[in-house]
Amino acid sequence: MTAALDDRARRAPPVRPGQPAAEIVAAACARERAGQSHGETGQALKILIEQRRRGVVSSYARGDVAAARLSGIVEEAVAALFAEGAKSHPAAARKLALAAVGGFGRGELAPYSDVDLLFLHPAGDDGMRPLLDFILYPLWDAGLKVGHAVHTPASAVAFAKEDMVARTAYLDARLLCGEAALFRDFAARYDKLRKRTKKQFAAAKRAELEERHAKSEQTRYLAEPDLKEGKGGLRDLQTIAWLYKYEYGAALGASGAPKKLLTPEQLRTFRRCARFLWSARFQLHDLAGRAEEKLSFDVQPALAERLGYADRGGMLAAERLMKDYFVNAMEAGRLMRIAAARLEEERERLSPKALKVLPKALARDEAGEKANLKLVHGRLHFASPARARRRPADLFRLFRAFSKRPDFDLHPDALALAASVARLVAPQVRADPVIAKLFLAALVEAKDPAKTLRLMTETGLLGRYIPAFGKIVGRIEYGLHRRYSIDENVFRSIGVLAEIERGAARARHPVASKILAAAPARAPFYLAVLLHETIWGMREKDAAACERLVARIARRLGLEAEDAALVGWAAARPHLMIRTAERRNLAEPRAVARFAESVGEKRRLDLLLVLSVCHQRVVGPDSWDEWTRRQLTDLYEAAAAWLDGGEDGLAAHMAARAEAARAGARALLEDWPEKEKDAFLGGLSDEIMRALDPEIVARVGALARSAAVEGRKEAVALRAREDGDVEAVVYARDRLGLLADLAGAIAACGVSVRNVQVLTSAGGQAIDVFTLQSENENPLDDPGRLRLLHGRLLEAARAAPDRARTPARRLGDRRAIFDVEPAVRIDLDWSQDCTIVEAEGRDRPGLLYDLTAALAEIGVGIVSAHIATYGARAVDAFYLQDAPGYKITNRRRLQSIERRLLAALRSG
Repeated sequence: MTAALDDRARRAPPVRPGQPAAEIVAAACARERAGQSHGETGQALKILIEQRRRGVVSSYARGDVAAARLSGIVEEAVAALFAEGAKSHPAAARKLALAAVGGFGRGELAPYSDVDLLFLHPAGDDGMRPLLDFILYPLWDAGLKVGHAVHTPASAVAFAKEDMVARTAYLDARLLCGEAALFRDFAARYDKLRKRTKKQFAAAKRAELEERHAKSEQTRYLAEPDLKEGKGGLRDLQTIAWLYKYEYGAALGASGAPKKLLTPEQLRTFRRCARFLWSARFQLHDLAGRAEEKLSFDVQPALAERLGYADRGGMLAAERLMKDYFVNAMEAGRLMRIAAARLEEERERLSPKALKVLPKALARDEAGEKANLKLVHGRLHFASPARARRRPADLFRLFRAFSKRPDFDLHPDALALAASVARLVAPQVRADPVIAKLFLAALVEAKDPAKTLRLMTETGLLGRYIPAFGKIVGRIEYGLHRRYSIDENVFRSIGVLAEIERGAARARHPVASKILAAAPARAPFYLAVLLHETIWGMREKDAAACERLVARIARRLGLEAEDAALVGWAAARPHLMIRTAERRNLAEPRAVARFAESVGEKRRLDLLLVLSVCHQRVVGPDSWDEWTRRQLTDLYEAAAAWLDGGEDGLAAHMAARAEAARAGARALLEDWPEKEKDAFLGGLSDEIMRALDPEIVARVGALARSAAVEGRKEAVALRAREDGDVEAVVYARDRLGLLADLAGAIAACGVSVRNVQVLTSAGGQAIDVFTLQSENENPLDDPGRLRLLHGRLLEAARAAPDRARTPARRLGDRRAIFDVEPAVRIDLDWSQDCTIVEAEGRDRPGLLYDLTAALAEIGVGIVSAHIATYGARAVDAFYLQDAPGYKITNRRRLQSIERRLLAALRSG
């Protein structure tokens, strides 16, 4: 026990190793009856249970065995209390049955699980309370979370009839001690209820399943899943067991139980999944010191170590743990689908009007052969399972048919057969052109391609057919950037692509929609998105090797050599466009030209834009917003101009963009005199006009005009956006260190910078536009916070910043969990007039201030800044010049910049 035990625990006699609970409880109760102690029984049990819990945690690697052992320890304690209580209350004990229900009834307890008890007594006998208190209070004092209900056998079943939670818990009831006749009466009454409410129970469990899955976003591939309640978690496996037991009256897999719902092989898979999930859950409870069910990033490394994982094969131990978790969750999901479908079929829950004849559209496929398929109660199944075992092409025909008609679910036996045969997929199957044609059609022509791909993955078929994809199934990128596992990210990206292709996203993604509508073939787009995470499965993260691998896969799947090369190029560079858009000044022609040169041709640019949109839409919770859409669009249009007309074409495009923005701003300044408009807009370069929306230009004009009336050259305006962010426009006299002062003011208010545009007019006025987000849970649109933010920004703009201390990293800031190696990269090529420096490190409050202050201290001017965050990793790119506006090329000067920035990155 820890030093936190209270005095009563310290005065409790020691518990000897192996000492029976009955002996410990009897001795403590005897001292309490003799008036020699008070509350000793509960404290003795607390010591006993804690000691033995620790022993179980350290002795049993298998979580299912540990859960059963811990349940036995608690059962022993409860039985000991009942026996001692019977000595003091013999009449009550003779009329009481004590049963374990729920997880305790199943004999499964994690270290901090609830212990649920059911007390049964005869009707009309209300004298049980003293005995109940004798049993319950020591258990509570021992620190157990004990839930209990007190009923007659009849009232318990009546309550269960109305309450599905109780009915489910009572399904696993087992007698611990007391009057067996009372428990038999209860069990008989409950069994009668069970037999006449099977259909109702199954429907209720299905509804609960859907509700739970909805809370976990209908996916089992969240990067931080819930072991118990999440999709593919323990509760799904328990639901299978409940459905079986309620239907057949016996425990799943028990000796003599009907061989229903799951085949022997599937039952072994069920037990393997349960064993893994219980092992993870048992150790997770112990690590957290509470009933924690979420596999959050902060516990994944420690849990991986507990379970014996180590860094290997280019994967962190935590990533290997999570891959195994996702594989088991996927299997659990497959078993849930099979069991539910078989139960529905057995109970004839499907409509008698369900189609029984295979529609003509499914009878033949792209290969021109008659499909080995039929409908069984409205579900797709093989007409000849034996033939399907011999002919792997039939598996692909099954999924091709499903892709045409996803309203027809797959028959559980067809799913089971597909999973069994998938393991036999060999190189000759992968080289079969008929199968390639079927697969490509199932991908490109599907009504819901993401759903089709998930099902193929759950059976193991997709990973066996494309081994490079199989290597990323269940894999995660350990960090806050991704919301889902890598394969789930691919499926969701495919879903976005299908949405755009259907024309359902024209308003949200006009450029991507236009590209797909005009594309001569859709297969390159679908394969590029499907394979764009392939590099994650490679030991060496080499783009050239990835490009060759993906091109070979695309060629094998039937694409012409030119299209296959195109897919390979894009899939090996999925982040090229978004990183350019985030980290480079797109208003400068040189950056666009360098990007366009690296792309090389319009078809690549089209594919890269669509791929970037599909990936960014889903990769993280904050990975897509209007600013991202605009940056990608601007880069695409400018690069297309360069590819079409070279430097002249790009220059014409940029001039036209600037002129259009100037005209738009002029229209918004309609109440200004023409001369004033000309003077203001004439002071803004074409680069500024390309960088800012006309509406922001007009707001800057209003700020400048109002500040001039007050005799000021500094002004600040804040605007809350619909997405919850705040836009801050600062108009001030430009000077060395201005951006650092502004960043410090922002950080001192507990606010982070999503992005910033740093611009300077011909008259030397800085125009800095920030998109700001809250660093904590408090809303950023709070009037008090906005007033404070405005005041500090204005003070900084006036070169009189009394900068408050940057708030410390808040408790629970999960960025602190991750190690990000600081790095500084210098680029002398992508800008004609500036040196570009990228500073990469762990994100934290005040990071932008620390970096910009470090630059200001050595007299380096910041022409523009570009901020990108990837979860805990921040990459801030700065366009730098030395006064009075020279590009920095001196080696010693560059080394000094690198040293100062690295020191700033490491200071947090």
